[in-house]
Amino acid sequence: MMAVASGCLGIGCTVPETDQFTLERLCEGQGSQAFEGVLRADPSTCDRGLELIVQPMGFNPGCIRAALWAKDGTGAASTVVPRNPNMSHGAAFHVVALLSDALRDELRLEVDAFEQTCDAAPVTSHAFTVGHPEKGQIAQSLIELPALDADGDGFISKGTGGTDCNDSDWSIKDKILWYPDMDGDGYGSNSNTAPVVRACSGPSQYANNNRDCNDNDSLISPGQAELRCDGRDDNCDNRVDEAFNIGATCVLPKGGRGVITCDPANPSRITCTG
Repeated sequence: MMAVASGCLGIGCTVPETDQFTLERLCEGQGSQAFEGVLRADPSTCDRGLELIVQPMGFNPGCIRAALWAKDGTGAASTVVPRNPNMSHGAAFHVVALLSDALRDELRLEVDAFEQTCDAAPVTSHAFTVGHPEKGQIAQSLIELPALDADGDGFISKGTGGTDCNDSDWSIKDKILWYPDMDGDGYGSNSNTAPVVRACSGPSQYANNNRDCNDNDSLISPGQAELRCDGRDDNCDNRVDEAFNIGATCVLPKGGRGVITCDPANPSRITCTG
């Protein structure tokens, strides 16, 4: 997505009226309002500043990253700013760049916005050049970063660089994991070696869960009742033939005590054996 940076960038939007107290507060990381991030280009001193107002358009980023360096490559600095959960919807991020006379060249800035965390690829970015403020002055720049989160779930539309599988449905968000379902019973394999797929919708013979303890038999799954007395765990609950009371005491047909076992001739029945 294209971003817009404004605020007289060519001349740095300097403010000649900046008083010493305001500049000192800025150099301490305090401005007219709280700053979420600080770029300190020269760790040893600060005699001018640049306020960056990063305004998301159409979405609320989970994180932004701002980077600055002089045209000659000196003074490189960057900061990562996660979104504060108390920030209001559509609120701007405020980042201050602390500068000094050591940087005499034009400044190169790059601002990236991320869907959830700064660990992934940005959904929208913008890089631009700004003039170096004069000593004792504070410049200010507005950077507008557009993307689309129509359903407000924090996941950006795929059409604008995000991962939302359905940006018109709040309940449908990021891609999910799909697990092999080779027996087609609607339950994916729980094997740690099964090849998984991350996608908005599952490919053929994949399920959106990994609850199947035997993916080679469609009669074995968590949704299956224990209908067979066959010495197997038919419903993946780590119990075998629990519905048939196997091992309990019973009366043999000719009298005497026996134990209940599965009928080998009919797996849906039990028999009493001595």
